[in-house]
Amino acid sequence: MKVYRHVLGNGLRVLVAPRKNLESVAIVVGVNFGSIDEGERLNGLAHFIEHMLFKGTRKRSWTQINEITRSYGIFYNAETDYETTMYEAVVYRRYLDRAMDLISDMVRNPVFDSRELRRERGPILHEIAMRREDPDSILYDNMPRALFNEEGKLMPPDSGAIASRIGREDLVNAYNRYYNPRNMTLTIYGGIGSIEAFDLAKRYMSGFHRKHFAPERHAFTRRKSAEKLYIRKRDIERGEIGIGFPCRGIAGDSGTAITEYVAMDAIAELLSNRIYDKVREEHGLSYDPSVDYEPYGSFGYISASAGATTAKLMEIKSIMLSELTRLKKTGAKRAELEEVKRGLGIKYAMGLDHALDSAIEISEMELMYGDGRMMERIQGELEKMDMHTISHFVKEYINPSKYGEIILRKA
Repeated sequence: MKVYRHVLGNGLRVLVAPRKNLESVAIVVGVNFGSIDEGERLNGLAHFIEHMLFKGTRKRSWTQINEITRSYGIFYNAETDYETTMYEAVVYRRYLDRAMDLISDMVRNPVFDSRELRRERGPILHEIAMRREDPDSILYDNMPRALFNEEGKLMPPDSGAIASRIGREDLVNAYNRYYNPRNMTLTIYGGIGSIEAFDLAKRYMSGFHRKHFAPERHAFTRRKSAEKLYIRKRDIERGEIGIGFPCRGIAGDSGTAITEYVAMDAIAELLSNRIYDKVREEHGLSYDPSVDYEPYGSFGYISASAGATTAKLMEIKSIMLSELTRLKKTGAKRAELEEVKRGLGIKYAMGLDHALDSAIEISEMELMYGDGRMMERIQGELEKMDMHTISHFVKEYINPSKYGEIILRKA
């Protein structure tokens, strides 16, 4: 796979990955602005802006936006995370021009209508409530707070208790500040040639001008003593255990970033296989034990988690720590590492057929790590991955005697 990169005259970074075998094309407009940039007073602001961009522009009402997506089978969505906001569309390649016209209008010309703002508050608060009821989301939203000192910046991307108080002026000020071409990317992935894609980008985005401003960020600092958070919820039937270890962010030199990115992905896969076999297959304690690596620009972490009845959580925790200790002390045999590499390589290759997921990943790499073309080098980096590299990062990050812990129980 080849990723082409071009910077428009206004500073917008355009990344194109042609996949001629695909009938669909994914478009992702990424913004270097997320929940860590809001401040505690306006937590939920980035997510609120994301919703309002679907509620009308200077050219179209929300009803007209929906009519276009339904008439041309355009899937469109958006998502807010700690460091980014993504606006996404997938379309049959014959109608790519329609989708580009629509998504560029939405990100360039929102009106933030006061009546729509009042109406949209309800769906936002409902979405937040849904997230607070999901055990996996609870772990995801709280693990960084257990591992890093910047707790005020690490409010969950959709926590939004303050969303009920955010006003139109707050939204407009943040939009005008962060939604500028040099702080954004446009990724086009799928059944289109690079020249045609760049021409579309120029046609719809080169006239977008706004004063440049980017969030001020620094590398997060790890807690000297990681937190143990105990969360009780009345409306859940299963408990959840999570154990996490802080990692540094990936932002910086992409030459070393890609090595760490792939190595940590391999470590997560290796540990996930071991913990799954022990927790589920040998002991029958949990349906879904897993290990995940979450890399951002300012911070990262690796965590093991599993859902189970409350009575089984401590037994699961003991098995997790045992497997983490075993990897730390003895590493992995060559055959096990080769199995992990082969499996990951196949997953990476199959993922290239998923236009939207691939476009989002390219956008994230460009915005958070500074190099969207990392994507095309992942397979090569994985092939040369060895146990020496794996051991280096295990030694640096995984300390089974010092970890963040989250336990979710029924109240």
